[in-house]
Amino acid sequence: MSTPQPNVGVDLVRIHKVITRGLAVVADRSQGSGPEPARRAGFQAYVRALTALLRAHHDGEDELAFPFWRAKAPQAPIDKLAHHHRLMTPLLDKMQAWLDTGEAGWADAPLAGLHADVEALNQLWRTHIRLEEAVMGPDQAGQMLTPEENAQLGAQLTAHGQQHAQPSELVLPFVLYNLPLDDRQAMMAVMPPVVTGQLIPIAWKAAWEPMQPFLLE
Repeated sequence: MSTPQPNVGVDLVRIHKVITRGLAVVADRSQGSGPEPARRAGFQAYVRALTALLRAHHDGEDELAFPFWRAKAPQAPIDKLAHHHRLMTPLLDKMQAWLDTGEAGWADAPLAGLHADVEALNQLWRTHIRLEEAVMGPDQAGQMLTPEENAQLGAQLTAHGQQHAQPSELVLPFVLYNLPLDDRQAMMAVMPPVVTGQLIPIAWKAAWEPMQPFLLE
């Protein structure tokens, strides 16, 4: 069996799946009185992981992917994609502010505010990824970038994400278990064995286990 060629567009679509599901879960579970009290800590951990991942994803694109694609395709609407990021930042700030309120965040008004912010963010997000995948998706990456360029940009984005999407003990399980099984297995195949075999299932389990009610099996 041949080894698949590196393709940053495939990686992009996969991480978009994670974030899209994360936003949908938070929007759904922030309605009404929110999760039952026993699951509130897990929900807050889930929101924390989503917020950290989305910020790191945008920062990596702003610093690495967008300049790279702008040089490859000067006519592509990269400035519009960057503008979308700036529109989403205040909503991410509001999500972080909700997290910072702790127990007070479960009162009716703050929880309703979280729900409204996530709904607004979700609308922007879906518009953003439709355009982004049309510009930087699998077909475009396969046609316009050499295998070496795909590998180089992919490695840079992975390193950036590992550094900035923190804490790892929440974000990495969040990424894997918001993916359907085939995508999850593909992502696990390129992760260091120590992460998939020891850290996530053993060393980090106590940190991320409260999120399980909100994750895929």
